[in-house]
Amino acid sequence: MTVLDATDAGADGCEHHGARLLASLDRSRVYALPEAPAGAAIRVFKAADTIRPFCWYEDAPRTESSQLSHAENRARHQR
Repeated sequence: MTVLDATDAGADGCEHHGARLLASLDRSRVYALPEAPAGAAIRVFKAADTIRPFCWYEDAPRTESSQLSHAENRARHQR
């Protein structure tokens, strides 16, 4: 996977780490590398939707919308 940020700076990685990075960057996007299995970019995109930004900070408070996953923010606004 290649994850690009808003300035087109990118990083290559596996689906797991690509999803974690994608979840933590604003206006980022993901592309499958040529050797990636079919559907890899879609899987990363869907996984990133449910991962909180900077999820490796396990004891960080999560109260602001910028600290929640996209899915959590959608659920919060649908109430």
